[in-house]
Amino acid sequence: MESRTTEILAGLREAFCGTEWERAVRRAQEENEWFTAGQVGHAVRALREELLQPERIERWLNAYPKPEGWQPGRVGIVMAGNLPLVGFADLAAAVGAGHRVAVKPASKDRALMEYVVRRLQRSGCPVETTDALRSGEVDRVIATGSDTTRDYFARYFAGVPALLRGSRQSVAVLEGTATDEVWSGLAEDMLLYWGLGCRSVVRLFVPRGYDVQGLADRIAAESPLRGEECPKYAACYRYARAMAAMSGAPWVDGGSFVWRQLPTESGPTVPRIAEAFWSEYDSPDEVSAWLMRWERGLQCAAGAVPAGFPRRTAFGRTQRPGWSDYADGVDTMRFLLEG
Repeated sequence: MESRTTEILAGLREAFCGTEWERAVRRAQEENEWFTAGQVGHAVRALREELLQPERIERWLNAYPKPEGWQPGRVGIVMAGNLPLVGFADLAAAVGAGHRVAVKPASKDRALMEYVVRRLQRSGCPVETTDALRSGEVDRVIATGSDTTRDYFARYFAGVPALLRGSRQSVAVLEGTATDEVWSGLAEDMLLYWGLGCRSVVRLFVPRGYDVQGLADRIAAESPLRGEECPKYAACYRYARAMAAMSGAPWVDGGSFVWRQLPTESGPTVPRIAEAFWSEYDSPDEVSAWLMRWERGLQCAAGAVPAGFPRRTAFGRTQRPGWSDYADGVDTMRFLLEG
């Protein structure tokens, strides 16, 4: 890969500041009340620390020599908008591969992504935003959304090489004891970005008899949401708490989130906003069997995860993916460089 590309991407590390950026953040907050200044700040720090360091960019790009006779094309990217700058890695991969890129931002993350596109344009990158992507105008496409929109994209872009992503969720596995670092990391894994992303931990596996209320209290004490105000999230928390209280099933209150118990054998379950689940296990083999059975519906798993699981990570890392932590375990760069 060209060193110029590394310079362009690394240059974005210092781009998230100044009057134009602050204006984009204010506009983003008007478009999407989940995008508080604190949550946008978390997203920018993750990009700076995990992705935009020159040596990491260079190491990532150098792992992908271009095939003989390879020619760039026009890549369309349909982005999600549930997290600030959530489509950045796909955009960076398409730029890194050398393609022309047409980005369709999500309506809820338009301001921030348009800012990034403008910065790339000023560096000479052939990148643009668009309100519509037509299948006959792109050579390949990356699209992220719900399972319903994934099926729609499969039909709409039929005949075009496509990397399509639907809904997934993430889990964590706790053993007996834990350090303060584990509590802090798990709190970020669960609560950062209001728990809205596919990398947000929404289910905990704990040893049978674990003090779940004590665990909830520790997570609350380390919560990255402290000091944040989001009326919509507060309303969701009140609703989740009311529903849990009426359910008749075991639950605990974390003060800003609710945990409900699920049978260990039950499959992935979509939680309400401000809600997560816990399940008790008797042996690590029980958890291992569950993870492998439902692997296709999981984005990542943190903590005491068996070595055989393909997207295992440490506590505190689910919301801070590196370049090679590709969504759904599908190598985006390899897809972009295929003939």
